[in-house]
Amino acid sequence: MKKNDSVRDKIIRTLLAVSSSKESRFYAHIFQKIDPARFALLVVDHRCLQKPLLEAFASDLKILSDLGLTPILKIGTMATNSPNVSAQTQRLCKQLEASKISYRRLNCATYQLINEIKRFTHLGNMVILEDTGLHGSKDLCSLANSLKPEKIIFVQPSGGLRRNGSRISSLNIDDKQSFPPKSTMSVGQLRSIEMAQYLMSKTSHNMTIVIVSPLNLLAELFTVEGAGTMLRRAAEIKCSKTIAKRVRSKLKLSIESAFGRKLNPDFLSRTFAYICLEKNYRGGAMVSELAGLPYLSKFWVTPEAQGEGIASDIWQSLLANEPVLFWRSRKNNPFNDWYMQKCEGMQAKGEWRVFWIGLEAPEIPGAVLAASNAPQDFE
Repeated sequence: MKKNDSVRDKIIRTLLAVSSSKESRFYAHIFQKIDPARFALLVVDHRCLQKPLLEAFASDLKILSDLGLTPILKIGTMATNSPNVSAQTQRLCKQLEASKISYRRLNCATYQLINEIKRFTHLGNMVILEDTGLHGSKDLCSLANSLKPEKIIFVQPSGGLRRNGSRISSLNIDDKQSFPPKSTMSVGQLRSIEMAQYLMSKTSHNMTIVIVSPLNLLAELFTVEGAGTMLRRAAEIKCSKTIAKRVRSKLKLSIESAFGRKLNPDFLSRTFAYICLEKNYRGGAMVSELAGLPYLSKFWVTPEAQGEGIASDIWQSLLANEPVLFWRSRKNNPFNDWYMQKCEGMQAKGEWRVFWIGLEAPEIPGAVLAASNAPQDFE
């Protein structure tokens, strides 16, 4: 076994504390394929650079470094006292040195900053950006547009938002009715929401924005459910009753990516009552008719988009078109817990779990039998 493979396996075992082995390996593999400068941009609150949070943060960064991942850390965005930013940066650098993490320190006003960031990350270094307010400094929005990070993470002591003591896993920033009361949010959390709203209005590429604590950063990165609060806009879902020929190849690729299996050749030639698709083919739903009732033949989110809240957006569009549905899922499907939260009833039948919404009592036995005996859609 190569040394790097041995280190990676040790790190994966460490990550079992926050996720399953399958999840850890999946996300580690996905992240390692991303351009090093695009992995994640961490906007660090100065309070996370003090003990004991600093040690926890450095420990997380060490694991990422050993996996070959190079987040970019921005210091000073949340600060109002510019001279103090250098001291905060120095404190972080000392901790990284003690943890034997390769890094490079740059000012946000550095000449050809973007090229320098890309150069250092490609060499395997984390980049520490200090924003001391010098003339010509690149702000967070400019960095996001230039680097196009997969994630922007606001690292806050309090972590994600909460409502009635429970974590809010996803917050639609366009729906202010869904916000928790301001009195329950910290100044840093309020500032993070404001910055997320601005970023989303000024950037065009897909990215995830999250508020998280140093104590659960790894759980946020390496689990489907996450551990902080994702700030997002609702995905754009388009529904129709036919499958245009021009989209069939993309649709097929999307479904097969989500399920990890090849569809039967005739699947897309079947008749569907309607189809809901995320505009970038990162998820969707397909409804046909079975036993005279609306049958949810396929519901999926591609692996790369899992954890972004797309499933809920698709589900809402789905129910807006058809409030009566039944569907099946294998007993070992990890998505079953999510289905249990959405359904009105469920019955196990052989290797399947059959779920339903809106069915009348006399319709349920026939639906369960039809779903459990429906033909396979995959080769």
